[in-house]
Amino acid sequence: MRIVIVGPGALGSLFGAALTKRGHAVSLLGRQTPHLQALRDQGLRLEARDGTAEQVIVSATHDPAIVSDADALIVLVKSVDIVSALNAIRPYVSPDHIVLTLQNGLGNAERIRSVLGPGPRILVGVTSQAATRLGPGWVKHAGEGPTLVGFLDERDAAAAVKLASVFADAGLAATTVPDIDRWVWQKLAVNAAINGLTAVGNFPNGTIVTTPSLLDAAEIIAEEVASTAYEIGIELGGMRRAILETATATKDNRSSMLQDLDAGRPTEVAAIHEAVLKAAEEAGIATPATRVVAALIRAKERALSTAESNDGD
Repeated sequence: MRIVIVGPGALGSLFGAALTKRGHAVSLLGRQTPHLQALRDQGLRLEARDGTAEQVIVSATHDPAIVSDADALIVLVKSVDIVSALNAIRPYVSPDHIVLTLQNGLGNAERIRSVLGPGPRILVGVTSQAATRLGPGWVKHAGEGPTLVGFLDERDAAAAVKLASVFADAGLAATTVPDIDRWVWQKLAVNAAINGLTAVGNFPNGTIVTTPSLLDAAEIIAEEVASTAYEIGIELGGMRRAILETATATKDNRSSMLQDLDAGRPTEVAAIHEAVLKAAEEAGIATPATRVVAALIRAKERALSTAESNDGD
């Protein structure tokens, strides 16, 4: 299968390497950055959780025309970069393309559709795989978990089954689900809790497991998201177990939100915490813990931005 991964960050690089190793024609598409250049020059240094590493030769480019020959596009750019990334590829996307978003947060499929129009088939999925970028061309596989590909009708189902099969064959556990909205909200709740606390507190995911007060705080945040989901007809159940399972499986990972702050990049707070606040307000649900975390993350973003501006004076 010919696949273009739009967004060669830590997770995109992990997926690209796994699929490449199984013989699929995969290209990583992104901006011209030191990471992309390293991928082009020497491939990806992929480090396993036990510290062993291998060098995987991958195809990487900043030329959006690469999508013309693809069967499927996997969108893994940050939610804040969707419009700019997809505007670049829009001239090369056809109605025959399958576009799968595995991004965090709410509203990604709608943003993709607003840019690409009604032509391509757009699927929504979630993944529990975790990866940390340790340097240009160097990624650690920091946690394993299933990838779920959603579908709404028979036509989508065939595409979803194909993609899930490709992932599973590459060693990335995957399956299809008809109720993807439930899983999107489930991951949203877990992300709001784990990503939010780790970004504010500057610690790896596993610290939440070993610190009872942090686990309690994570549960409070996740339950606010679950209450919001319930008001719109999606029942998630108790969130403590989901937090424990995710934080344990990714205990060595620095969450994507924390990695963004580490690198001085904008976070996905808008697509995660602020999206929850908006939905909760519309549903009449109080979300004080989520509001505090969102405010603290925004404050850290502003502080980093100010520091970078002063460094340039």
